Amino acid sequence: MANRTRSVPGWQVLSLLLILGGIMGGWIGDLMVHNWPSIAYWGSAKSIGVPAFTVDLYVITLSFGFMIHVSIFTLIGFLIAYLIYKRL
Repeated sequence: MANRTRSVPGWQVLSLLLILGGIMGGWIGDLMVHNWPSIAYWGSAKSIGVPAFTVDLYVITLSFGFMIHVSIFTLIGFLIAYLIYKRL
């Protein structure tokens, strides 16, 4: 009999699913807060990251920055994306 092993998707698939889960969770959260203003507290986001800064070297200009806006809905999207990844 053939030895069948289950291949696990790599970190690239996990990263893509987490990004898409966060985006979808944020969109769904914004839609829900727009329709039900009483849950606005749940939709409030906290910003985490490095604010954008620019270095001008006269020949080249470098810009760097990274921010993630996390709300309860974004975290739920991350969780659902992770559960989908575990099912793959």
